[in-house]
Amino acid sequence: MLKTHPFNWIATLIFAVVVVVYLFSNYGLVRSEHLSEATITEKTHDEDGYYVMADGQKLHVKDTSTWMLLKSDETYNLTYEWYGMKKPYITEVNQAHDDDQVGGH
Repeated sequence: MLKTHPFNWIATLIFAVVVVVYLFSNYGLVRSEHLSEATITEKTHDEDGYYVMADGQKLHVKDTSTWMLLKSDETYNLTYEWYGMKKPYITEVNQAHDDDQVGGH
């Protein structure tokens, strides 16, 4: 019979914890950012989808109707999300300085 050394169990436990933390932080945790008064400098599309460049960031627009309504050289308040290795995608768009937007004054 082979005896298992306590070091093997401790190393295995540490490795398992590191793997679980890595997987959770990359695939289980959705990150969200908000851009206030972001200027859209470019709109592009290809076979992968529709994109806008806002304040130097390339953001994916999942809804083509939303992409069509966004105009270059206009400012918007944008909220976008991403997780893991996925591309950041826009979840909310409001016009900058619009008092009628949700949560406006």
